[in-house]
Amino acid sequence: MRIYILVLILLSLSIFTSSCGSIVPQQPNITAETPMVIPEIKGTVKIPLEINLAPYFELAEESIPKTFRGKQEQCDGVSFQYYFIRQPINFNGSKKTLAYKIEGEYNIRANYCAQCSSVFDSDPFCLTPRIYVSCGVGEPLRKIEIDFESDLSIASNYSLKSKTILKSVKPLNPCELTFFRYDASKLIEKEMSDYLKEMEREIDDQIEKIDLLSPVSEAWKAMQEAIVVPGLGYLYFQPRAIEIEPITFDKQKVNLMVNMELSPVFSSDTLIRIKPSLPFLSKISGKENFNLPLLTLVSYDSINSILRNEISGITIPFKNKQIIISQATVIGPVGTKLLFKVDFKGSKRGTLYLLGTPTYDTQTQEISFPDLTFDIRSRDAVLKSAKWLFDKKLTESFRAKAKYNLTDQLELTRKEIEVQINNPIEYQKNQYVYLSGKLSKLKFSNIHIGVNELRVVVELEGNLSLKL
Repeated sequence: MRIYILVLILLSLSIFTSSCGSIVPQQPNITAETPMVIPEIKGTVKIPLEINLAPYFELAEESIPKTFRGKQEQCDGVSFQYYFIRQPINFNGSKKTLAYKIEGEYNIRANYCAQCSSVFDSDPFCLTPRIYVSCGVGEPLRKIEIDFESDLSIASNYSLKSKTILKSVKPLNPCELTFFRYDASKLIEKEMSDYLKEMEREIDDQIEKIDLLSPVSEAWKAMQEAIVVPGLGYLYFQPRAIEIEPITFDKQKVNLMVNMELSPVFSSDTLIRIKPSLPFLSKISGKENFNLPLLTLVSYDSINSILRNEISGITIPFKNKQIIISQATVIGPVGTKLLFKVDFKGSKRGTLYLLGTPTYDTQTQEISFPDLTFDIRSRDAVLKSAKWLFDKKLTESFRAKAKYNLTDQLELTRKEIEVQINNPIEYQKNQYVYLSGKLSKLKFSNIHIGVNELRVVVELEGNLSLKL
């Protein structure tokens, strides 16, 4: 019985001594990792296309007759015949207008009979002497200027639609058959209407042969290729939609700006993706600059390395007492906070657990824990056995030291990606498109606590263009 009582006394003394000498609160439970959702960020790559219309205009020029003859014969009234010859068509585009000018020359012979009659079944004959007049006969041909204008649009299937209309017919030296005040210029315009309509159709036919689908398809295919960033990962542009801005013209060239909407991602590993086929043209709202969400992993091992260098061994004074930090380590997530374990010795020894929310400073590009404080169990343990430890000095010292700077890591990644987006992309054997771009801004997106690392998402912002 005495032995039993002695054992109880010794055990009680041991527990009392231990509780007085050391602080060892229960460790908070590590929570399961919540799925990380990287927000889909959209950006735009601009693809300028320049199409030389000269070959199409040459075909139109060859297909449209250069001379035209016509006549109308009747007994009474005006009879006429005319001859028209045109100069090469002058095609000229400016801003939003594609215009054509045709300079032509013509002559006309006409005669007039006031009244005709016929006897029995004979052909009708003029009862008075016919009056004969002409313009451009026995003298220089009369000049005329004809203007056309084309309205071009692009259908959703990338086919080019052209609507050419006659804008004006301008006699430069009008031909008026003065004897009976007959305006031969109006006659020429009326008689040539079928000829002019044929010109409109031929111009439209040639313009609509322009192939927009092939270059856009090449760009779409190329932008689905992964770009390897050596030592870092893979850049996927992931094109989503295409828009073509209104057409502009510069002399005999069509200028098109193709906007391709992207949803780019950067991954340390290859991704299995389904490459979508070329979509129909659509309207892209809010054409943003090129934005790339960049996932940066900060392992707890790397944070622990900083803690070893910055915190381990430091002395924190508390009036006539002090503690020395033996070791500080990251344990893992507890909800939305990160759990730190701090082993210490000195006037008191033991272990404390601190919780803090990782925060990213966009100015310094540092991760810190500005709300770092005692876990509730650690707080209770301190208040019970070493109230003097419940002081701002410990948490403030820890907050000041527990920082991780991402500047070098992000800058290295930015430079490497920028190098790669300024290289040709081979989308099939010996077929290339040429990217050029600059990544100039960093914008914080979100931060996520994983089981083994912090995951920081920042957006790289810049501009990107592509040439075929």
